[in-house]
Amino acid sequence: MSLWHLTQAGVILERFVEDAYARLRSASGGAVCDTCRGGLLDAPATSSETALTSSPNGLDRNRQGGGLAHEVVGSGRVVAFGLSNVAPAGAVVAGLVLVVFYAGFASPLVIIIAFAASLCCANSISEFARKLPSAGSLYTYNSRGLGRMGGFLTGWVMIFAYALYVPAGISLTSSYASSLLADTLHVSVDSWALFVIILAVVSFVAYLGIATSSVVDLALVTGEMAVFAALAITILVKVGPAHYSLGVLSPASSPHQQISDITSGMIYGITAFAGFEAASTLSEEARRPRRTVPVSVLGVVVVAGIFYLLVVFAEMSGVGREGVSALVRQANPLAYLAGRYWSTSVLWLIDLVVVLTGLGFVTATFNAVIRVLFAMGRERALPGSLARLSHRHTPMMPIALVGGFTLLLGLPLTYNYGGGLTFRYLAAPAALSIVLMYLAVNVATIWAFRTEFRDEFQFWKHLVLPAIAALLLLFPLWGAVDPRSGSLVDLLPFVTFGWLLLGVIAAALLRARRPTSFDTLGRVFMPNVD
Repeated sequence: MSLWHLTQAGVILERFVEDAYARLRSASGGAVCDTCRGGLLDAPATSSETALTSSPNGLDRNRQGGGLAHEVVGSGRVVAFGLSNVAPAGAVVAGLVLVVFYAGFASPLVIIIAFAASLCCANSISEFARKLPSAGSLYTYNSRGLGRMGGFLTGWVMIFAYALYVPAGISLTSSYASSLLADTLHVSVDSWALFVIILAVVSFVAYLGIATSSVVDLALVTGEMAVFAALAITILVKVGPAHYSLGVLSPASSPHQQISDITSGMIYGITAFAGFEAASTLSEEARRPRRTVPVSVLGVVVVAGIFYLLVVFAEMSGVGREGVSALVRQANPLAYLAGRYWSTSVLWLIDLVVVLTGLGFVTATFNAVIRVLFAMGRERALPGSLARLSHRHTPMMPIALVGGFTLLLGLPLTYNYGGGLTFRYLAAPAALSIVLMYLAVNVATIWAFRTEFRDEFQFWKHLVLPAIAALLLLFPLWGAVDPRSGSLVDLLPFVTFGWLLLGVIAAALLRARRPTSFDTLGRVFMPNVD
C-alpha cells in the first residue's frame, strides 16, 4: 500500500469522524465551528486567522484558530513529553546494560561523557527553538542552517526514525505486557492482540490532543523513574558510603583497562539520551514557547543524566568491581538487584515499569512524528492534506497515516518474530537516523549563527559546544555503521542510506514541480510573542 493510498484512507477516516461529530453537536443543539476544520493552508483567513506573511526572518504565522492548539502545555508537560521520548527507565533496562558490558566498573565515567555530549547537542537545539519555534523541530532548524535540501532531508529522516520507533516500541511493550499478564494474573493474551489494542489507545490519545497526551506522559514517566530511583537509593543506603568508590571515574576500571572500552561504551551511552529533541515539536502548543521549549529541551537532558548517573552508580556500588561481570550476565540486571536489595516478590514491579515506559515512549513518539508530518504538509513539502486538522486541533491525517503504517509493518513482524526481534529490526535503522539528525543540527547551528543570525553569535554557544557535540557523536555513528558480526541486525542501519537517497529524489522532484513550495521550506514558525 502506497503513501497515496494511506493518505486517501486518512481523508475518508477524517471526514467520517468529523461528520459524526457534526451530527452529535447538531443533535445536542450545538454547532460545528467551520474554522476548526482543516489546517492553515486549507482554511480562509479570518479576523483571528492570518495567512503567512513575509518578514526578514521568514514567514511568520500568527496564532490562529485553524492551527495546532496554542498555549495548552507548560514547561512541566513539555519536559515529561521529552523524557517519555527518551524513555530513561527503558534505557536503564536495555541500553545501559551494554554500557556496563563494555565499560564495566567505569560505566559512570561513560555516562558523564555522554551526559556532556547530549547537553552540548541540546544547546544547539534549544538555541534554534528560541529563534524558530515550530512543530517542524529539526526540519525547520536545518532548513535555515543547511539550506532547503538539508532541511527537507532532515524532516524526511525524522519521519523515518520516529515512524519506525512507533511499531518497534509497541511491539516490545506488547511482548512485556503479555508476559506480565501471564506471570501475575495468569491470563494468556497474545502479544499481537495487545499490539492492536495499544496502537488503538495511542492513536485515540493523540487524537484527543497534546493536553491529554502530555498528562499521560507526565504520569507514566514520573511513576517509572520514581520506582527505579527508589531502588537505586535503597542500594546506596544499604551498601553505605564505605563501598562507594572514585574508581568509577577512572578508565583503568574498565574490563581491559583501555580507552577503547570507554569509547565502545559511549556508543550506547550517548544513544541512551536520544529523543530529547522531541520536546521541540511542541513549540506551537507550549506556553511562552521561546522560553519554555529551550529550557525544557535542556531540562530533559539534565533530568535523564542525573537519573542515569544515580542508577548506574548504584549498580556499581551494589555489586562492586568484582561483581560487574556477573551482573551483565543476568537476563534483567535491574530485576536481579531488586530481588537482592528489595525482595523477589516485587520482581513483577520491574516488568510493570518496563510496560509503563513503553506506553509513555510510543505515546510521545507518535505525537512527535504526526507534528513533523503536519509541519511538512503545511509547507507543501509533503501532501498538503497532512496539514488538515480535526475539530480538536490535532493532525487527523498524520494520525491515520502513522496508525496505518504501524499496523501494516509492526503487526506482521510482531506475530512472526515477537517483540524483542521486531524492536531490534526496526530500532537499528531508526537509531542511525537519530544520530545523523543530531550531527546535522549541530553543523546547522554553527552555520546559521555565523550567517543569518550572526548578530546573536556567541563563540561558546554557537561554535565550541556544537563542535564538541558533533565530534562526540562520531562514536555512536561509527557504532551504528560498523557491522561487527555481519548479521541482519547489524546491516539494517544501512537501510537509512537508502531512505536518504529516496529523500534526495523526492526533494529534487519537489524543487522541479513546485519551486515556490521548495523555496519556503522551514519558513513557518511562531511569531515573537514572548
